[in-house]
Amino acid sequence: MKKIFLIVLIMFIYSCSTNKPKEQTNDNNSNLTKIEKTIVNDFLDKELIKERYKNYKDFEIIVIEEALIKTKPLADYEFNYKYKNSWGSSIKEWIIDSLQIKKIKNQLKNEDVYHWKVSDFKNLKVKILKHEELRKTTNTGEYLQNNLIIYLSKPLIIDKNNVLISFEIGDGGFGFYPITHFTVLMRKINNKWVENGYYEDGVFN
Repeated sequence: MKKIFLIVLIMFIYSCSTNKPKEQTNDNNSNLTKIEKTIVNDFLDKELIKERYKNYKDFEIIVIEEALIKTKPLADYEFNYKYKNSWGSSIKEWIIDSLQIKKIKNQLKNEDVYHWKVSDFKNLKVKILKHEELRKTTNTGEYLQNNLIIYLSKPLIIDKNNVLISFEIGDGGFGFYPITHFTVLMRKINNKWVENGYYEDGVFN
């Protein structure tokens, strides 16, 4: 009898534990913060009206779902910091030094890839496409005619007034024919986020 009771008790405890609602986790990587969304949209609003895109004004815009990781803008910044400083350049866009670069690198060691959503973009009508799907179209020659394709990093927030974003854009009609690529310093001036410096990534077309 005791054995039967013990078996029933164990089954009851097991049933309760499996039916218990799972605790929700707070995944900070699942959505942009309000400030990240503001920075991204302020950048794109100003960037995409520039003269270099005048021949693409009727193109649709595709954003690659997998964001460039935040170590990308940091690497571009570091590349410029090392080489331009070695030439004796004193540029106003130097917002962190080599020790701070190393510290941020360590903080980003286990960085997750952010996945862009249509809702991240306020003033742009965009389509989201996985990188693998773009690769397939390129391999088969079924290019994405009349589409601009954008790779974009999630903002790397240095401090409350300085943010780095990496940006790559290409013509989908040629697979991904580069138009431009760079890392930009977005700086908060008079309560608005404005482009305040550019860093080459060391790759020249």
